[in-house]
This record gives sequence, structure tokens and C-alpha cells, in this order.
Amino acid sequence: MIASILIGYGRIFRSKKTIEKESITDGHENVHEEKHRLIETRVAQVGAVLLAIGFAIQIWGTTVDS
Repeated sequence: MIASILIGYGRIFRSKKTIEKESITDGHENVHEEKHRLIETRVAQVGAVLLAIGFAIQIWGTTVDS
């Protein structure tokens, strides 16, 4: 689980300010790029939450007596 979070760290924990800075091209703000990066970041965050839930269910399933 730690490795999967580290893989996506750059996308999961990006701030809006960082995205705005990354979206500037030739000194001009690129609104389409910023929107894309915001969506990409949100998808990565949702994926990380789902991954954590999946791991928690697996751990719970192996520790609970049947």
C-alpha cells in the first residue's frame, strides 16, 4: 500500500497553486491544462482512497475468524 501511494504521490498531494504554476506555458496561463491537471489530481485522490479501502477489507477479511 505504501508503494502504491508513493507511486502516485505527485498527483495525489498536488495543491491547486502547484497546478496553476505547472499550467503556465510561455508566460500565459493555460486554462485547459489546469482543468485537466485538477481532474487528474482528483481521480488520483479517489483512486488512493479506494485502494486504501480495498487493503482494509483484505486485512479485515484475513484477521476475522470465519
